[in-house]
Amino acid sequence: MKRIPKAIYQTPAEIEARIREREDKALGLIRDTDELRALMTEIAQLRMYAEAKRWIASPGLKPVVKR
Repeated sequence: MKRIPKAIYQTPAEIEARIREREDKALGLIRDTDELRALMTEIAQLRMYAEAKRWIASPGLKPVVKR
C-alpha cells in the first residue's frame, strides 16, 4: 500500500512552517545538485498541498442569481 504523505494531515500553517524549514536548508546547499533539486521538488509539493487545503477550506463563491 502506498504511504500517505504527512502533509495531508497537517494544517496549511503547519505545512508553511515545514516549507520555511526546507527553504532555510536549501539556502545552505550547493547549486545544481541532486539534493537541492529533490528539496525544491518537495517544497513545490508542499506549497501545492497548502494551497489546495486553503482552497478546500474556503467558503467558496455564492451562486449568481439571474433576475
